[in-house]
Amino acid sequence: MKRLKIKFLDADYYIKTDADEDYVRKIALYLEQKVKEISIQDNNAVVPNTLLLAMLKITDDYFKLLKDFEEFKDGAEERSKRLVQILESSLNEQETFGFSEGILREELGREELEDSYKYR
Repeated sequence: MKRLKIKFLDADYYIKTDADEDYVRKIALYLEQKVKEISIQDNNAVVPNTLLLAMLKITDDYFKLLKDFEEFKDGAEERSKRLVQILESSLNEQETFGFSEGILREELGREELEDSYKYR
């Protein structure tokens, strides 16, 4: 576990983490932007470490859910494309089979007709 210094609302905080440093900074920046969106008037406000850690954890959970959702969505799109290909292939085979079946029926009909003339 490494000790990482992050800046949050103009104050330095130290956290211990196994997470990637860039990732931690990314979630801290995202969290800081969200806090600023709700207009904290005092930019020098000190956030207790436990509160900051809780907020970082919640933000981390949120980022992981976003990633999981994107992976799920990509997988669903891929499966949908495969299903469409299977359906199209099946329809093409049915059309081909239907066409062949019609030709075979014509040929069989002709042969039966020819055979019926032979035996007269």
